[in-house]
Amino acid sequence: MRNYILLVSIILVYATSSVAQPKLGLKFSPLFTSNLINLDNDTIDVTSGKTSTRFSIGLIIDHPITDMYYASSGLIYLPKRINVNFEAENGGSAPVNSFESYDLNYLQIPVSLKFFTNEVALDLSIYFQIGVAAEIKIYEQKLQEEYDYISKFNLLDVSGLIGGGLEYRIGDNTALITGLSLQKGLINVVNQTFDNSDLIIRNKVICIDLALKF
Repeated sequence: MRNYILLVSIILVYATSSVAQPKLGLKFSPLFTSNLINLDNDTIDVTSGKTSTRFSIGLIIDHPITDMYYASSGLIYLPKRINVNFEAENGGSAPVNSFESYDLNYLQIPVSLKFFTNEVALDLSIYFQIGVAAEIKIYEQKLQEEYDYISKFNLLDVSGLIGGGLEYRIGDNTALITGLSLQKGLINVVNQTFDNSDLIIRNKVICIDLALKF
């Protein structure tokens, strides 16, 4: 976590000192969301449910630091799903529902550093990206009304992100981007459960990144 904060600080310093023209873009990402789950309880075994497919959309901005380094940010609508399986063990009793599922929707503000290679083909470059993303929860819903094990989710989430892909320039100021990125939650999204257990859930998202930058 400390290394991510240092990285963000360096990005902001260089970004504010640069006077080059930033590039805006529209981003659309099919994504696969899953959960890393842990519960320190001898009578209930908790595991993650199946991976869910979602779609995110938003605005991105790349601010040049040098010809090859960019500070990148944006505003992204990012939906996630929490899938939890419960099973009794050691003679204990599981919750009434053996499976529960919750939708969480966020507004995400990523802050990252992008590195572009020289052209590997005509107008085609490879990029690599690393950074963090702050996320504000704007909506939550349990898929069935009787789900009640998790009574409250945190308003904020923070994820580390890493990715890479290709940028193809189709004009002086226009480029197409395709890539893959991994976003891994750094904090527990659960605020409270009905039995006040220490349930820990961190989100993990794999994105297929598609964007038009201009």
